[in-house]
Amino acid sequence: DEKSFADDVAIDAGGNAYVTDAKASKIWKVGADGELLSIIRNPLFTPKQWYKTLVALNGIVYHPDGYLIVIHTFSGNLFKIDLAKGYEVKLIEVVEGSLVFGDGLDLISPTKLVVAGNPSGRLVESSDGWETASVVAKFKGPIHRLSTAATVKDGKVYLNHLVGMGYPKKTHALVEAVFWKSKKKGNNGIRK
Repeated sequence: DEKSFADDVAIDAGGNAYVTDAKASKIWKVGADGELLSIIRNPLFTPKQWYKTLVALNGIVYHPDGYLIVIHTFSGNLFKIDLAKGYEVKLIEVVEGSLVFGDGLDLISPTKLVVAGNPSGRLVESSDGWETASVVAKFKGPIHRLSTAATVKDGKVYLNHLVGMGYPKKTHALVEAVFWKSKKKGNNGIRK
């Protein structure tokens, strides 16, 4: 009896799907047979400011160590949900950089995560099992579009730019994101 908007999905090692609800700030766990198994809710998923609830939980990935990483779009909060500990939810402290307007997620490796959104792409890294993380590089894609999904294939990152000028006539722009860090701290860009 509440407004919902199914947004993103991740699949665990057992074939269960976890679907984020971008409106009601919850995650549906669906079994391999399509049966709803449970709903994951947590007060951390709902920011205090009303305007940060317009788009809630969004991108989600399953980490090979048995937990989920989920982003809340308007707050930029990143969460770690431990599946072995009864869906224990922890806020991942982003110690450097911002993830506000983060959308789709994909893992490059167990310690590196791509966040699609606005700006187009951010490369996030953690060296402590996703207790803390830092934005280590950025990619600036087409300035007239917002990226909504990230995909990693053969070590390359691709961002789907769905929303922007030309929509709905031109619905997608798929761009390879190449991240680089300059030697000057805080000055990230793209390699051409």
